[in-house]
Amino acid sequence: MRRFVQPTFLARVLASAILLQAACSTDPNRQKQKYLNSAAQYFKAGKYQEAVIECRNALRIDPRFAAAHYRLADAYLKLHQVERGLAELSQTVALDPRNAAARLDLGSLLLVRQDYAKAQSAAQEVLRTDPGSARAHALLGQTYAAARDLPAAIREFQIAIALEPRQVGHYAALGAVYLSAGRRAEAQAAYQKAAAANPKSVEARVALAEFYLSQAKNAEAETELRAAAGLDSHAVLPRLFLARLYAARGNLADAEQLCAQLKTIAPADPQAYQALGLFYRSTRQNGKAAAEFRSLLDARPNDPVVKLRLIETLVDLHRTDEAAALDRQILKSNPGDPRALLLQGQILIAQRNYREAAGALETALKADPKSASAYYFLGSAQRAMGLSGAARSSLSRALELDPQMSQAAAALAGLAVRTGDFDEALRWANRALETNPNEVPAYVAAAQARLAKGDGPKAEALLQEALQRAPADLPAWAVRMNLYARQGRSAEAAGQLSILLRQDPRNAGLHFLLGVAYFAQKDLQKSEASVRQSLALDPHTPDAYTLLANIDLARGAVDQAKADLRAAIGASPRNVGNYLALEAQFLKEGNWQEATKLCEKAHQVDPASPQAADELAYLYLEHGGDINVALSLARMARQQMPASPAAAGVLGWAYYKLGSPELAIAELQECARLAPAGSACQDHLRMANAAAGKIGPHPAPSQAAR
Repeated sequence: MRRFVQPTFLARVLASAILLQAACSTDPNRQKQKYLNSAAQYFKAGKYQEAVIECRNALRIDPRFAAAHYRLADAYLKLHQVERGLAELSQTVALDPRNAAARLDLGSLLLVRQDYAKAQSAAQEVLRTDPGSARAHALLGQTYAAARDLPAAIREFQIAIALEPRQVGHYAALGAVYLSAGRRAEAQAAYQKAAAANPKSVEARVALAEFYLSQAKNAEAETELRAAAGLDSHAVLPRLFLARLYAARGNLADAEQLCAQLKTIAPADPQAYQALGLFYRSTRQNGKAAAEFRSLLDARPNDPVVKLRLIETLVDLHRTDEAAALDRQILKSNPGDPRALLLQGQILIAQRNYREAAGALETALKADPKSASAYYFLGSAQRAMGLSGAARSSLSRALELDPQMSQAAAALAGLAVRTGDFDEALRWANRALETNPNEVPAYVAAAQARLAKGDGPKAEALLQEALQRAPADLPAWAVRMNLYARQGRSAEAAGQLSILLRQDPRNAGLHFLLGVAYFAQKDLQKSEASVRQSLALDPHTPDAYTLLANIDLARGAVDQAKADLRAAIGASPRNVGNYLALEAQFLKEGNWQEATKLCEKAHQVDPASPQAADELAYLYLEHGGDINVALSLARMARQQMPASPAAAGVLGWAYYKLGSPELAIAELQECARLAPAGSACQDHLRMANAAAGKIGPHPAPSQAAR
């Protein structure tokens, strides 16, 4: 019988080690720390999504692990998921109240989000236990500055400087407050003290240069930037500012060369390797910018910022399909990325898919409720859908969040033009131009308002200002074409457009406008040639097929005009105007069945279009449609087009058909006030008065209604 063999000493040691290792692998504290260490490694490598996963693994083991919440907050903020970052910082502070760094990070984030009271509370809480925290004093100073308590802000920044005399940021903050208070000499002294206290600091020299640039002291700024660049052969910021200074002077070749050099000076710095592409964008060389960002993305396929820059550029180039494909890649890996959601909204706006754009932008605002840009683009989508009230609210909110957002003020000016409030349009345009004298859409809106008020010379001067800044701006040219047509100067417009096209022969929009100019001169052959050239360059040129239809109608070729309008619908299936233009042709022929189908399709494509709703309501009322549906459509159209006599007339007629003559009279009187004698509106008003037992006066004629 085989005897049982006692384990050797070595075997016992090995067994103990195995048991110890197994115990360690199941020790929750060790395991959660292992996940946190792994997250730190991923974070250091710039792999923030992986860091998020590892932090969550740690928190599954211990939901009260404050260090994991803190690291998770950092990762979310790197991924631009601000709401989640804020929540994790709040949780960190709740679990570990002594973590002053986390509390100050939370306060800084609250400051950016304009929650000044809570940011101030965070700074004061740190100072209760650590009165010598320079960072807490600086944060407190920032909250005072935001509240315009400048003396208190100055005091706090001076304390921060005394505690950390070599921290350049404290001097820069103090200088900014002095500048805000109009104390320029003291502001300059603060920036100069920063440089004197830190003679080897690139940051201090750059801060002083920025001050000089803000005061238009370009020579002094250049001296400081060159000195900063001399301190560090790999410093990016001074070279970036020098490039911008050269570009502002019109020295584009030197600016381009410096941006190109940055890629070799600091190849791992995102600011450096993105500089050339951003230079091309800032100088409207979007074709070169797209090529540059595409090259960078090929080399750095996991760099989300480069991908976003490329998407933005492709949107500007109207290459929306490419842009959408890249944006989907970002949203697939990070569905809550507010920047990608914002771009998704912009892409959908460019594709005229306004309803889906609004949905994407509302989702972006859930991810980042303080995004002025998201509110701006949401307002743009709502304006395109005819939702004037909602658009005004969104654009106003954008300005509340960012009072310097000149494009939001310009959009409000354009909205006021559309609703016929021209004084309001001028007020918003002036605000936009006070903030940014180069805001071209503000000049255009102001010109439209002046033109509507009968001030042609002022309108022309405003358009000239716009076109000096953006010679090929299509909205500015469209308004100028309208002005020139009124003045019989379409030939002059054609000559100016021809000169522009020699400089930019592939600009489809300019070819289209040249076609409009020729059409105004009744030169149908040249008009058609220009429009077809625009379509060859861009098959989706807005209104190109519609102009072809007008050319054919002018020639008497009605069937060809209808074919052109069907082509227009095929090219831009979400452009309601093309459906209504074709519907009008069928209505002229008495084919109301086909006209109704087209209106129904237009309403289906864009249920928020007041024009489609108004026309469809009219057809239902005149040709045996559902009167209740017609009333609903007419009410929507009237609400969105309060100044339209046609909308008032259709709503009044709907009330009459439903047996409510009193309600009908109120709407039909408004229509009749603006309608010519003998119009359907006048007849309908007499019928409503008769039904109500009244004899109505014959209104004075004015403008035409339906």
